[in-house]
Amino acid sequence: MRRFCTFALLALVVSVVKSQDVDTGTGFVDNGYYRVHNFATQRYIYVTDNKDYYDMVRDEEDFQAIQLWKNVEKTIYDPASVIYIQQVGSTTFDLMAQGTGVHSLTGYYVNVTKQRDGTYEVSATKTVGSTSVTKYLYDGRSSSTAQQGSLGTTGRDDTYKKWIVDKIETNHAVNYFGIKPTIELNGVYYQPFFADFPFRTVSPGMHIYIITDVEGDIALLQEIEGDIPANTPVIIECASTEPSDNRIELLLSTTATVSGNKLSGVYFCNGKRPKESKDAYKKFDAATMRVFTVTDGKLVLSNEDESRLNNIKINDYTTYTQIDALCLFANTSYLSVDVNAPNVIELTSDPTGINNMAADKNISREGIYSISGTLLRPTNDTAGLPAGLYIVGGKKVAVK
Repeated sequence: MRRFCTFALLALVVSVVKSQDVDTGTGFVDNGYYRVHNFATQRYIYVTDNKDYYDMVRDEEDFQAIQLWKNVEKTIYDPASVIYIQQVGSTTFDLMAQGTGVHSLTGYYVNVTKQRDGTYEVSATKTVGSTSVTKYLYDGRSSSTAQQGSLGTTGRDDTYKKWIVDKIETNHAVNYFGIKPTIELNGVYYQPFFADFPFRTVSPGMHIYIITDVEGDIALLQEIEGDIPANTPVIIECASTEPSDNRIELLLSTTATVSGNKLSGVYFCNGKRPKESKDAYKKFDAATMRVFTVTDGKLVLSNEDESRLNNIKINDYTTYTQIDALCLFANTSYLSVDVNAPNVIELTSDPTGINNMAADKNISREGIYSISGTLLRPTNDTAGLPAGLYIVGGKKVAVK
C-alpha cells in the first residue's frame, strides 16, 4: 500500500486557497499561514500526526492524522490548526504543518478547483496503466452538528467537499494566534511551547525563555529577545490568561538563531494511530523527563506533577488493546535529563548564582563536582584530590 503523508491535510488546506472574494474573514492573499474549515460543517483542521496513508486505487485510507473540530476558540492558541500554504502552480499547492511537508513526504501536489460560490474543492489524481482515478476530500462525518469530524473521500453530499481558508493575522479580531498559559505563579502566567513556525511576541508583558545550563537541581532560565526560530522549544511568560492579550506574529522566515538551548519539544499527542506511526505521541518517562510546573511557590521542572501530563488511551499493538498512558501534551517543551537527575529542578535566571545555588543546596547526591559544576568523580571520596574548593554530595567542601 502506497504511503502518503497527510494527503488529506494537503488537499484540504489547499482546497480553498485564493478565496479572497468570499466573505469568510481575511481570505487568502499570498503564501502564508492559514486556518482551514469545512464550508458545510464549520469544523477546523488540526494536524495531529506526521504519518498518514491513502491508497487511491484501492480506496483505502488512514486520515486519523488530521482531525476536524468545531471549536474556533481553540484554533486561536493551538499550533495544530496553523497550516502554511505555498502555491507551486496556477492550481497546485504544497503545505507544511507541525514539522511535516506534504510534497516532500509524498511526492504529490494537489489540484484545486474554484466553485461559483467561492469555495474550493480539492482533488488528486493517480494514473495506473491506462486508468486514472480522481478523489475529492470531504468532511466525512454525516452530522454537521457534532463537534468532531473526520476526513474521507466521500460525504453526505457535495457541500461536505467545500473548504474555506482564512489567513492568520496578528491584529485580526478572531483569526490571530495567541498564547493560552496554563501555569500561574504570583499573578504571572507561563506556557511551555513548541511549534514549527518562527515567531515574535507583539503583546506587552510577554517574555521568552530557554534553559541553557543545568547544575544538579538548579537550571538556568535565560531570556531571549527578538525573533524566535522555528522548532525552538521555549517557555513563554505572559501577563494574562487570555490569548487575545498574548499575541504572537507568525513569521514567514527569520535569520535568528538560538544556541545552547537544553529544552526539547514534542508536536503530537494522538494515541489513535497506526502501528507504523512512531511520533504520534511521546510517553512520559519520569526517570528522564522533567516538565514545567509550580512547586512550593516556585517555577520548577518536575516529574512529580501528573496534572502537567495528558492521560490518554493509546493503541497497544502487542496486545491489540488500548492502554492508559501518561504522555506529554502536544506542542509543549520539556527537559531531558539523565536517570540520576533530581526529581525537581529549581529554575533561576541569575547566571552568576547558579553554581553557588547548586552548591548551597543541602541535598543527598553522590559525586564530586568543581565549583563550576563539572563532575570530577562519581563518588564522594576526596582522596588524592588537589587542594581546593569542591562540591561533595551537594555541599561545599575545602580539600587541604
